[in-house]
Amino acid sequence: MDTEQRAKIFAALGDPTRLRIVERLTMTEGELSGSEIAAQLEISLALFCHHSKTLSEAGLLQTRKEGQTKFHAINRSLLKECFISLFNCPVLSESIHAKASLTAK
Repeated sequence: MDTEQRAKIFAALGDPTRLRIVERLTMTEGELSGSEIAAQLEISLALFCHHSKTLSEAGLLQTRKEGQTKFHAINRSLLKECFISLFNCPVLSESIHAKASLTAK
């Protein structure tokens, strides 16, 4: 995963409401409708739709339409890949290993 894609994902996660949406969807095995997500997070459907667009553009949301209803699921593989690539970053890896060796002493 390249730096630009990671930056787009982390920018999308940088908003508290979007982060709550992602957290809620990661706790769900399947998918939820926008109305269900909005109700569970106590936000308006319009606000959910606004934030879901940003999350979708970052690739974090997978959306399926059934009639008038849109169902959303988290793109777990992309989210996982993003964090794995971050922790595999050479500078961060060195820092993590250095801290681990200090705490092991």
